[in-house]
Amino acid sequence: MILPRGLVFLTTCWIFAAWLICIGVRPPIQPSIASYLPGVRIFIAIMAMGLCVGWPMLRLSERPTRAPIRQVLIDFVTISVLLHVVLWPLRLATNWSNSRMGLIDLFLFAWGYMIAAILALTIGSRSALERVATMILIIMISLLGPMAYFVSMRMHWPEPPRWMDGPLLGVLRETLGGGLHPEETTWRATFGVCIAAVAAWFVVLIVGWMGAQAQKKHSPNPI
Repeated sequence: MILPRGLVFLTTCWIFAAWLICIGVRPPIQPSIASYLPGVRIFIAIMAMGLCVGWPMLRLSERPTRAPIRQVLIDFVTISVLLHVVLWPLRLATNWSNSRMGLIDLFLFAWGYMIAAILALTIGSRSALERVATMILIIMISLLGPMAYFVSMRMHWPEPPRWMDGPLLGVLRETLGGGLHPEETTWRATFGVCIAAVAAWFVVLIVGWMGAQAQKKHSPNPI
């Protein structure tokens, strides 16, 4: 497995820049959980934006790859490891419980895994139209929550279900929970996203297997 060193460098720069913008280097005048929490929440939201929008945009702007599934899985594991290095230590600056932190972690990477499945179906394509359409779809998924709440407020509809929060709004919502244990409805919505992500990857593997079989069928027989 070849480690994508360029992706590692860009992800590290993204995390470092987000840390400087949201939290900074100097501690506040009166360090407390209340003083760190707003910056920590925005910092996690920016990491979610990098995973769900920045990374797909980077790969879709490059040349098509011959091994899209392997490339996406390597990228996803690489980004996940780097984000986990800074994600869980944030509990030191918050009053989040282990269950709250686990929910944020699972919610964020379930959405990232689902978007990775969409990306795996496209980065091997040479069609510019297909790549642009995929990027628009990924952006719409990432902004699903804000758009749903805006429409519901304007139309005076009931509040949208939690699974429609999307990665960005969902992370911002769950980081407000503090030390309280997550609600059961939130866990159900998160598990629903996990199931959808696994189903999406099941489709990706089937499409990849069918493509490999078709390529073998049409390849010339060796003499």
